[in-house]
Amino acid sequence: METDGFARLFHNFENVLEPKECRKIGTVPSYVKGTMLRNGPGMFEIGKDKYKHWFDGLGFMQRYHFEDGKMFYSARYLESEAYDLNVAAQRIVTSSFGTATFPDPCKTIFSKYFSTFMHDTEKHDNANVAFTPVGDGLYACTETPYMYRIDLDTLKSLEPADFSKYVALHSCTAHQLYDENGDVYNIGSRFGPDSAHVFTVTRNPKNLPSESDHSWEHTLKIGEIKCTDPMYPTYMHSFGMSENYLVMFESPVRVNIQKFILRNFINATYRDCLVWQEDKEVDVFILNKKTGEQVPLTLKMNPFFTFHHANTFEKDGCLVVDYCRIENAGSFETLNIDNMRNGEFQNATTFLPYLTRVVIPLSIPTTAKPGDNLLSSVPWAKGYSAVLQEDGSIKLTEQQTCSTSMEFPRYHWEKINMKEYKYVFGSTVFGKVEDNKAGVIKADVSTGKHLVWDRENPHQICGEPIFVPDPAGKEEDDGILIVPIMSISEKQPPFVLILDAKTLKETARFEIPEERIPLGFHAFYQSR
Repeated sequence: METDGFARLFHNFENVLEPKECRKIGTVPSYVKGTMLRNGPGMFEIGKDKYKHWFDGLGFMQRYHFEDGKMFYSARYLESEAYDLNVAAQRIVTSSFGTATFPDPCKTIFSKYFSTFMHDTEKHDNANVAFTPVGDGLYACTETPYMYRIDLDTLKSLEPADFSKYVALHSCTAHQLYDENGDVYNIGSRFGPDSAHVFTVTRNPKNLPSESDHSWEHTLKIGEIKCTDPMYPTYMHSFGMSENYLVMFESPVRVNIQKFILRNFINATYRDCLVWQEDKEVDVFILNKKTGEQVPLTLKMNPFFTFHHANTFEKDGCLVVDYCRIENAGSFETLNIDNMRNGEFQNATTFLPYLTRVVIPLSIPTTAKPGDNLLSSVPWAKGYSAVLQEDGSIKLTEQQTCSTSMEFPRYHWEKINMKEYKYVFGSTVFGKVEDNKAGVIKADVSTGKHLVWDRENPHQICGEPIFVPDPAGKEEDDGILIVPIMSISEKQPPFVLILDAKTLKETARFEIPEERIPLGFHAFYQSR
C-alpha cells in the first residue's frame, strides 16, 4: 500500500470493533454527548478484483462517540447481502455503480439472458452513502430502496428494509429528508415507457399503529411527475423540501434506458448507462407535498448538476432553493478510483461545486408579459431573475452565494429547517490545495460573506462538517462543528476537529489511534 498520497485513502480498511479512546487536545462543550456515525466505502479490493469507482466500495461505518469530554472511535463494515456474497466468493460478484461483475464461467449466455429479461434478483443493497432515521431506528441507505437498520452502539447490521414493497420505483435518492414530525420524504425514479419521478413519504411509525417503532410500512406515493424524455430520465442525488413543496432538478445527467435494460446482458454498469446531454436545460419540477399535484409552471435553467442541496424555504410567494452547483458533471468519470488515487480529480475545474441559490416564483401574475422578470418587484431578490418566455415557460437565473468552492452543505436543521436562514457549513473536497487552502467553510447566504478554517498543510482533507447545536443557544450558529480530518500522509494521523460554529475557531481535536480513516460520504449525529 502507498504510504503517501490520495491512494492511501482507497485501500481496504479493517474493522475496529472495540472502541478506542482518542487523545484530546483542548476542551469540548459539556453538551456534546452523543454519537456521530459516518458512512462511505471502505473495501476497494476483493481478492484480485478491484472496484473502479469511488461510489462502489463496500459500505464501512465509523462511530465517533462523545462522553464526559472524551471521544471513542470504532468502525465496522455494513454486512449487506452484497458484502456477504463478495467476501464469501473473494471476488466481485455483485454489480455496483461503476464496476462490472466479473463473468461467472458457470453462467451461460442463455442463463444471463433469462436473468436479465425475466427477473433481476440482485438487491443492490450496498448502503454506503448516508443514514436516515425512521421512528426510533436508524438506517444506512444508498440510491436504491434497500436499506439496513443499524445498531448505534455496536454498528451491527440488523434487519434489512425495502420500501419498494410499498411504492413501485427502481431508484431513489440517498438523501431522504424528514420534518419535525419524523415523517420521511424522498424522490425516486420508475424506469420504462412511462418513466416518472415518484415522490414518497413514510409516516413516522411512532405516531401510527405499526409493526414496530422503526417500520417503513407507512410509506406511500404522494404523486409523480413524468420525465421529459422517458427513454432518458435524469439521475439525481438529492432534492429540496419546503413547508409545502418538494423540488427537484431534472439535470443533463441522464440514464440511457435502452442500455440500462440490457446492462446485465452486455456487462455494462449503471455508470456506463449515464450520459451528459450538454444540450439539455435543467427542468425544475415542484410538487405540492400535501395535495400530490405538480405546480403548473414550466421552469428552465442553464445546464448544471448538483449532488447536494442545502435548505429550501418559502418567502413572499417564492421558493428559495440552495444547493452546491457543478458546471459539468459528465458521467462522473472524475470520481473513478484511478483518478482519485492519483489526485487527478483535483484538476477537474468544471466539477468544482459552488454554493448557489435560485429564487422561483410560484405563480405568474395575470398582467405579466413575455420578457418580464417576475422577480423585479421582490426587493430581496435583486440579481435573480425569472423571465417569462414567449411560450409561457420561465427562465430562471441563479446566483453563487459563496466564492469559495464547497461541498457537503449542512445547517442548523433543528432550528431553521424549511425556514429562512443565514448559515451553511461545508467543506472543500475538490480542487488543488495550493489554489484554495480553505478546509471548512461557513457561508452567510444572507450577505454573501464567509468564514474559513484553513487546512494546516496540503495533506489534510476535511470531511462533512456536522453541526451540533448548543441547547442553551439562541442564535442559529450557537453550537459546534464536528469535522473528521483525513490525511494523505503517513506522517500525520487522522483526527476529529471541534470548531466553534460562530467563529470557526478550534476548541479541541481528537487524534484517532488509526493510521488512516476513509474519505467517506455522509454522517448523522444523535445526542444522548
